[in-house]
Amino acid sequence: MFSISTSWGQTIPPLERELTISFKSVPIEVALSQLSREGKFTFSYSPSILNTSHVVKEGFSKKSVREILNSLFGESITAKGKGNYIILTKTPELTKKEVVNNTVTVSGYVTDENGEKISEVSVFDKKSLAGVITDQFGFFKITLDNPSEAGTLYFSRRTFMDTLATLTASNTQFINMVMRPEKVEIVEVHPADDTLQVVAVPINIQPPVVQSEPVSEKKSFRTFLQEKVFSKNIFSGKKGDANMNNIRDTLHRDFQFSFLPFMGTNQKLSGNVVNDYSLNALGGYSMGTNKLEVGGLFNIDKGNVQHAQFAGLFNTVGGTTKGMQMAGLGNLTRKKVSAAQFAGLFNTNLDSVQGAQFAGLFNVNGRPSKGAQFAGLFNVQPSYYTGSQFAGFLNVATHQMHGTQVAGLINFAHNIKGAQIGLINYADSIKGIPIGLLSFVSNGYHKIELSADEIFYVNAAFRTGVRHFYNILEAGLKPETLNGSYDLSVPVSADQNVWSFGYGVGTAPKLTNWLYLNFDLTANQVNKGSFTNSISLLNKLYVGFDFQVARKFSITAGATLNAYIYDPTYSDNPQLFTDFTPTIIKRHTFSNGNEMEMWWGGKVGIRFL
Repeated sequence: MFSISTSWGQTIPPLERELTISFKSVPIEVALSQLSREGKFTFSYSPSILNTSHVVKEGFSKKSVREILNSLFGESITAKGKGNYIILTKTPELTKKEVVNNTVTVSGYVTDENGEKISEVSVFDKKSLAGVITDQFGFFKITLDNPSEAGTLYFSRRTFMDTLATLTASNTQFINMVMRPEKVEIVEVHPADDTLQVVAVPINIQPPVVQSEPVSEKKSFRTFLQEKVFSKNIFSGKKGDANMNNIRDTLHRDFQFSFLPFMGTNQKLSGNVVNDYSLNALGGYSMGTNKLEVGGLFNIDKGNVQHAQFAGLFNTVGGTTKGMQMAGLGNLTRKKVSAAQFAGLFNTNLDSVQGAQFAGLFNVNGRPSKGAQFAGLFNVQPSYYTGSQFAGFLNVATHQMHGTQVAGLINFAHNIKGAQIGLINYADSIKGIPIGLLSFVSNGYHKIELSADEIFYVNAAFRTGVRHFYNILEAGLKPETLNGSYDLSVPVSADQNVWSFGYGVGTAPKLTNWLYLNFDLTANQVNKGSFTNSISLLNKLYVGFDFQVARKFSITAGATLNAYIYDPTYSDNPQLFTDFTPTIIKRHTFSNGNEMEMWWGGKVGIRFL
């Protein structure tokens, strides 16, 4: 028993120890001695503060030492716990300043209907925004400066009905507040044996929905942010967190100033207050902002933000954003955005966006959006998008997009109605034109061509893009022979072979269901042996027809206008004409000494795919 009482005395503060004790007409000093002995703690006080004529004849059942002392002394004595001691002092008289300010200190316990103490209850005043949280023993103490005219103190806790207490004119008050569970609904249950069971179910308390999910399932970027950033309160475990969970009412202030979250004029109720104007020296946390919010480092709003929000580092909004957001690093919004967003690094939104986004690195949206995205690195739109994307490196639109993609390197789209402009473009399908060094459209135009012309007897080319505009990658070969004959028994030196590689663009307008017209413009470097270390550029304008013989097979034939540019001073230029010498229709010498020869030619070939 001694071991148990010692452990109890060490774990529960003296003021919170519950006792059942009876005083039978004993002096106050004897009552305190008896109380000290039963509670296994020590009192410390000056005898001069006690009324020696005070006789105690009261009984208490399962009451805390604090409640017993309050009953014995009322508001005349103040009790404080320190270690295993309780220090008693005389309550000071009100000063003139306190009288003018109408300062009120209220303390007490919050219990349920069964007398059980309730922890984490929000106790607050709506006017001054002063607020505290009951401790693990259900105790609270709050000081109010200029309390509301009604003199009302509010008590809120999830799963309990909101309760209020009307204050008296006294400067110190002790309240034992009883809170009742939220309204219940009576449900009759008739089991198989037809016996009646009555079950009380709290109204508006929804059980959590548990969804099983395979461990190996990959989560989207939007789901990741939803779970890791927004679904968890970043101030979990703080006093402000309990207030946000408990208090259902949204409070309003015209203006607030804070140094850090919960360190400002809105105090511990910051997460429950919507401000018209909000100024945060370093950072702040609030329910929302109606007009303007400025933060030296960051702004965090649990709800909606309207008009303008500026932060040195980042803005985070748990609701909707309307107006303008500017941040040195990034903007992050959970719900809809109807605003212009400017960020040094990123803009990330889990819902739809209507407006322009400007970011030094990237923009990412989670829902169908409209507007324009500008990013130094990349833009990602994993849902439907109407607007334009401009990025220094990459644009991605994984669903249907109406608009234009412009990227320094790569554009990627699923279904796009518009244009793609970039070094490399990819789309599953496109109603528009991809313009770039290389464009590939899954449901677009891609052909493998084998052909011959007056110079190169063997040519291979790959055409990719759409019929309105496609890219051409090609190479050609012309085996040179000794003495101008094709005697295969005579070996040919590898450094005498003439070959070419090049790039071009073209278009293929439709004439009939089986006939297309081709306009191609290509440029090929002509080489002798391994490579010709001089300009040796053969440019061709091809105009021809594409006869669709079968679904994935066609024959092409047409005329070419050729322009060969070379350096006549280079001693090892390839010889173009060996078996056929066309008529040169024009010669021109450039100011740098290079020459150009032009002639008419032709090409025939077959195409697959």
